[in-house]
Amino acid sequence: MTELFGQVNKLDPNKGLVTLRLSDDDLRTLQKYHATNQQQVLSVIASDDNEPTPKQRRFSFALLNDIWLSQVGGSWLETVESTRRHFYGMYEYYHGLDFGEFSLSAVKGNKSDTNEFINMLLDYSVLHNISLSVKPLNELEPQEIAHWEYQCLMNKCCVICGKRPSDLHHLDTIGQGVDRRKTNHLKHRAVQLCRTHHQMAHSLGIETFLQKHHLTGIKIDERIAEVHRLNTGD
Repeated sequence: MTELFGQVNKLDPNKGLVTLRLSDDDLRTLQKYHATNQQQVLSVIASDDNEPTPKQRRFSFALLNDIWLSQVGGSWLETVESTRRHFYGMYEYYHGLDFGEFSLSAVKGNKSDTNEFINMLLDYSVLHNISLSVKPLNELEPQEIAHWEYQCLMNKCCVICGKRPSDLHHLDTIGQGVDRRKTNHLKHRAVQLCRTHHQMAHSLGIETFLQKHHLTGIKIDERIAEVHRLNTGD
């Protein structure tokens, strides 16, 4: 059994028909089940647009479990539950919420808060080099991917797999014969890639590679330039 997510495009109560729009990945999964002649039974869970999705909740709890397994932190790492309470409390403190106000539940939670909570967990994980059981690019909402791209550049870990060592990979052509050590790198786009994914980017072609992983690249700013010791003068 696998879980797919789709948006309702058309609802015909007279005929009992529902038309769903699925992502390319979920559609391929559904086609694979159909091709093997397996019995296909779909369960439909109605979800309000603003409540956390099951995918968001699964990703959040996977990150919390990864952090707990790493044992990078304080006494709050005693159990997965104590780890969860710690990060809930941290989120409430930094966002000015009352104790117990933050929730991942469909009843009390919402998508935007959940996305910010996930970003907080990812920031902690990448800062402390915690191995993740799932790839963020497969789990993040499209509008949140840029945050992960930026953190990977700042912490020098591969944006695809999270591995170190990795290198800053320029996306924009600087110019043939131009010495990159002397050029101004500000506002040129870049991503952080390990050797394996760096080679993959060259093999596929950078635009195909970016589309495959839903990346756009991040414009180099002063902070990124400082971390990577890039020139910022003319």
